[in-house]
Amino acid sequence: MVNNILSHIILILFLLVHSVDVLEAQTPQLNEEKYWTYRERLRQEFMTDIGPDIGMSIPASVRDTVVGILQWTDCTMAHGEYIGVLATEYNILVSRSLDTQQTLKELFYALYALNRLDLTAEPFFGGTSSLNGFFIRDDISEDSLDLEQVLEHLNQGLPEPKITGLDSDFMDETPENNEESLDQAILLITGLAMVRACVPEEVEYILDDEVQNFQDFETSLNIEAANIINRIVNYMKEGDSTTVHLNPGDPNLYGIQGLEWDFLIKNPVTMQEVLRGANAYFLSKGFTSAKFHATGNDSPTTDTSYAAIADSIFISFEENIVGNDQDFKVINLDAMANFWPEGLQPDTAFADYNARVLGPRSQFQGYEWIPMLQQLLFGNEKNYLMSQVPPDSAFYNDPEGYYENLLDQAPNEGPYNYGNGNYPNWEWSSTSRTIQPGRRGEINTAFTGNYDGLDYMLYFNLYTLLFSGPTAIMQYPLEKQWIAYPVPFDNSLNIQAVPRHSSWQLIGMDGRQWMSGRAQESCNITINTGSLPEGIFLLRIVDREGSVRNKKIIKKHK
Repeated sequence: MVNNILSHIILILFLLVHSVDVLEAQTPQLNEEKYWTYRERLRQEFMTDIGPDIGMSIPASVRDTVVGILQWTDCTMAHGEYIGVLATEYNILVSRSLDTQQTLKELFYALYALNRLDLTAEPFFGGTSSLNGFFIRDDISEDSLDLEQVLEHLNQGLPEPKITGLDSDFMDETPENNEESLDQAILLITGLAMVRACVPEEVEYILDDEVQNFQDFETSLNIEAANIINRIVNYMKEGDSTTVHLNPGDPNLYGIQGLEWDFLIKNPVTMQEVLRGANAYFLSKGFTSAKFHATGNDSPTTDTSYAAIADSIFISFEENIVGNDQDFKVINLDAMANFWPEGLQPDTAFADYNARVLGPRSQFQGYEWIPMLQQLLFGNEKNYLMSQVPPDSAFYNDPEGYYENLLDQAPNEGPYNYGNGNYPNWEWSSTSRTIQPGRRGEINTAFTGNYDGLDYMLYFNLYTLLFSGPTAIMQYPLEKQWIAYPVPFDNSLNIQAVPRHSSWQLIGMDGRQWMSGRAQESCNITINTGSLPEGIFLLRIVDREGSVRNKKIIKKHK
């Protein structure tokens, strides 16, 4: 009873802080504003920081304010989603001729963090560092971080109760719980495949006029994504890979596989199978085919009988659905592998057939993003998502309308579930609608709290790329359609598409007006915010008709 009352109090306080938009998200414009609110929330409330150092650029999954813990457990799957969100976000921003620097920074360091988890894996178990495709799930440690500073960042401007501690697989009393698994590999490869599809090879991250390189000396984000896919799949394929040293001339650094056809994921230090999700053999054709389509590199084997068996097993999954929220492993891989019905296709000729299989199957189990993933990667023109309701029902064979309806239902304040029916919307009440849709509406959820919202962001970006077109959401300049960036901001704040002759104010959370001004003929405003203290502000725009729009923005911690 006490916990239920506390949960309601937390919810009320959370809504008071987060619900500053005047209108509900029922239009494409408002859904986009919601997207950027989620992105800001992710950086501020679910990540220690963006950068190369330990614990950075890895999103947490659950913010449990009841017990005061931010949870990174099993977070490599969220890491893959995060990479996919950034890759698709970059593509959208480029199509609108908008600034991509913040997105590129985050994407570079997200890939860098993944390599960091690879390099840290062997030392974590007492071995020698190796960039070989074997990774740990996270490197979040209260002992290795400036915990006071991290907690200050995570709680800045938010009401009680605060986050008082961190939880991760890195800190688990059983070290083997931090080993990679086939589940983690699938979601990481998914995000990396979206980098390959959405970010051109020539794109690099430049900081202070210097091109930044990854740990394997590569500078292209696109090529590095391919390198990581090769390393992950080839390591699973070998199963007993030896140490790979950081020698640029060593071909193993770039994922050249050996002769084994194993797909039993092993710890290279203990030489034992990983504790969770070790047997990837049944999905091996999905992994190698996804790798082939994402990188152009095949995974040949000298054992033709093993290859034929693996081929038959994966083809059989077309007619066999895996229950208990586990089918995403099969259909996610197939969306990248284009394997059904005939086996590996060297081109996209069978992409349309594959889409016909994936559409209704994905919707039946709540994985409606899978057809969009397949469509993005293979470029087929039609999304075969079909409703499981009769043909005369809403959205039957109407994927665009179906996705729009889902996006409209996502809560402005971000997804959460406090248990006992205490959530804003059933569709977005799971820890991740993309991975665990079966957790929607859980009454006694094992993951109480606020969720990172990566599921909504991935749905939104895929929908925007496939259905909206590059300028359908924000056609600058239009009245009452404005966006503020970067989020969070530092010494300057840009506002695009401000209604002409409108006034603006920056108001502190205590009600104090810090700055104000007026837009004349220009629709774009740059505000010098160097004098503002760090913290949360309300940006208020009042147009000449008296209509008021508010948006919560954050000046970042330096």
